[in-house]
This record gives sequence, C-alpha cells and structure tokens, in this order.
Amino acid sequence: MSLRNPERGLFSVKGLIFSLGLIASFIFVGVLYGGLIRPAANKAALAQSYGVEGAGPSSAIFMILKDYEQQVCISLFLWGIMILAYKFILVHAEAKILGRFDPEGEGIEAEPEVDLLSGGRSIARERAGKLSKEIDEKSASPNLKNKILPYIMARGLERYHMTGNVPEATETIMGRLEVAAEQQESELSMLRYLVWAIPSIGFIGTVRGIGVALHRADEALQGDISGVTNALGVAFNSTLVALIISIVLMLLIHLLQSGQEGLILRLQTFCREQIIDKLYDRNEDEAPKIEIERSAEEPSAGDSASLD
Repeated sequence: MSLRNPERGLFSVKGLIFSLGLIASFIFVGVLYGGLIRPAANKAALAQSYGVEGAGPSSAIFMILKDYEQQVCISLFLWGIMILAYKFILVHAEAKILGRFDPEGEGIEAEPEVDLLSGGRSIARERAGKLSKEIDEKSASPNLKNKILPYIMARGLERYHMTGNVPEATETIMGRLEVAAEQQESELSMLRYLVWAIPSIGFIGTVRGIGVALHRADEALQGDISGVTNALGVAFNSTLVALIISIVLMLLIHLLQSGQEGLILRLQTFCREQIIDKLYDRNEDEAPKIEIERSAEEPSAGDSASLD
C-alpha cells in the first residue's frame, strides 16, 4: 500500500474517464447538435429571413449555440464535469474513511475501525507495532484499499515502533500528508487546462467571425449587411458561450479544491490528536526514575568520609 496513484492504465476508472469519457462527450454533443440544435437554429434563421418571428426564447438560444466553436466548448465542458464528479466522489470516499476511524469526531454513532485507546490513554512503542500491522491487514479490504488515512496511520505507527522517536513519527505522518496534498493538487492540472482552453477556443471563433465579417465588408457597402451581421454573431456568440462555461467550470474547480484542502486539514487534525499526541515510550519514562533510584542508593562523598 502506498500513496502512488493505483488507477493507472486505460481500463482503470480514471483511464476510462480521461480517454473514453472525452470521446463519449464529443459523440454525445455531436448527436445533440445534429439532431436538435442545428436544425432548430436553421429553422429560426429561415423564419427570420422571411420576416417571421421565432418560436420563442429557445430559438435565440439555439442560434447562439449553433456554431462549431460552441460545440467544442460544450464537449470539453461535459468532459470536465465527468472529471470533477469523479474527484468529488474520491473526496467523499476519503471523508467516509475518516468517519470509520473517528466516528465520534465526525458525529457518527458507530464503533471505530481501529480502537486506538483500547490499551489506555497513550500508545506505547510495542502497541504501535501491533496497531500498524492491524491497520495494514484491514487496508487489504476493498473499502480501505489505497486510501490516504489508513496508509498514513500505519506508516507513522510503524516508524514509531522501529525508532521509538516521536519527532520521526510526526515527520513521517506530516510528510506523507503533504505528499497526498501535492498529489491531489497535481491531478487538477487537466481541469485547469480546460479552463484555459475553453475561452481560447471561444476567441478562435471570435477571430474567425471577424475575419468573415471583414471579407464581406464589400457586401455591406452595397447595402446587404446580412453576411456581416451573421459573421459578427459567430464572433460574439462563441466568446459569450466560452466565457460562461469557463466561469461555471472554475467555480466547480474551486469547490473541489476547497474540499480537498479541507480533507487534508481534517486528516492532519485527526493524526495530531489521536496518534501523535498519544505516542510515548514507557522505557523512556522509566529511565529517569531508574537513574534517581541509583543516585539515591549510592552514598555521597560526605557520607563516606563520615563513615571513615
């Protein structure tokens, strides 16, 4: 068990979302455009050309969404929603694991997965090794496999059992929590790329629309401005749709990031209060007592002189 991402490969859940999810989103949006949006937009444009008013607000929406740049933006947005949903599920699963190890702290009426206080209010060095093995055994179950909290608890207790040094155990626990936080942060790179790519695609539509409008400027000089207005509509509509999508996507990314950071803080608090603050070595506490007893038993120099 480690913090390495176990879901690698095309046939993992993550691989399916990042590969087949992208293909499925483009296919779904393409079918939607071919069967609904573009026919409705062409119908509305034909009605406007004959001076007939559209069927309602839906016709205006179809006119805004009809171009290829908007289709690509919506496809990428749908793919980003799939990735976000997967990440939210992972965060929720990690929070449920925390509730299994700390039901009282999470407000859950249940027995903890591992009772850290069964041997008393503190965790001695010998018991730390037993707890580490117990957590590793439980982590083999599908519900706990490759989860952050069991791994960090086991490695911290194992380090303390091996060294008997509380600072080293603390460094092990906090260091692996930092690694987990950095791993979660790095996995948001694709979503951040989408937030950048979607407005860029919208600006490509803007450039294309303005270029077509300039190409038809001579028609406008002759009194036919329909070509110019249609081209400018492509330019402005693509930017409008791309910016709205990027705003929604960025909001969801910030919500996900705040959830991940809150999870790491809760894990840090749990490890600090339930493990690190309770680590102690009984031998270390008894050593000063032994030294005091030895010094009390040994006669001082003054006592030896008086005996003489």
